[in-house]
Amino acid sequence: MPETAPESSHRQCLRVFVSSPGDVAEERLIAKRVLERLADAFAPVAKIEPFFWEHEPLLASDTFQAEILRRVRPRETDIVICILWSRLGTRLPQQFNRPDGTPYQSGTEFEFEDALEGRRQRGIPDLLVYRKTAEPLVSLKDTQVARQALQQKELLDDFVKRFFYGEDGTLTASFQPFENAADFETRLEEHLRKLIKERLAKLGIDDAGDLRNNIPPTWTEGNPFRGLQAFEFQHHAIFFGRTRAIGEVLDRLKRQSADGRAFLLVLGASGCGKS
Repeated sequence: MPETAPESSHRQCLRVFVSSPGDVAEERLIAKRVLERLADAFAPVAKIEPFFWEHEPLLASDTFQAEILRRVRPRETDIVICILWSRLGTRLPQQFNRPDGTPYQSGTEFEFEDALEGRRQRGIPDLLVYRKTAEPLVSLKDTQVARQALQQKELLDDFVKRFFYGEDGTLTASFQPFENAADFETRLEEHLRKLIKERLAKLGIDDAGDLRNNIPPTWTEGNPFRGLQAFEFQHHAIFFGRTRAIGEVLDRLKRQSADGRAFLLVLGASGCGKS
């Protein structure tokens, strides 16, 4: 049987909450992949518990936000990752209004403010905000859809202006811009790795700098080199490094689809990695 990382009663538990509207599904998948890698890397000394609402059994007897909060609140976690692009999301019901009676424009806005308030009161969570700078794809064939997309963009711009810029236009808070999926993956893993090391160091865990020598390999099912054979689902642990290429293909295909030509030819020599 494959070896597993040893369990330890001294392992520090770090909870990570991932917040975003619905237009960054690809980035959420990447965040999950990054957190899985880091969970393996830090397994000897820390247990990393990510929270993605789409992987939780949210009950139909209540609202999305109520069900999310029933399981975990952003301010109660150690790290909150907020990913933004072209929309802010759907306005929350009245039961979630702020103390002054004003509504939250979306669950993402609520989760961001909840994490920010927790940070101000207790020093946690660490709050990371990433904003995609690529031009969003919006079809003009349906004017109502186009108007809604523009309204969402305006809500997002207002949110960013309120929390990240002063009245004189100066930056008052930090966020991380990124252009594409590969850029996001690189930045996120680098930032999370540093934050986790810093948090463990504060707890007196000084051996968090080089952990890969202390854990078993992630692949024990024979030669990981596939040659000309295609990678299947079970090989996901040893398939990496193609985020940029895959992202470029998907972006091109989306643009082709928006133009009514959902076709893309990937041409290359045998064994170059087309599959």
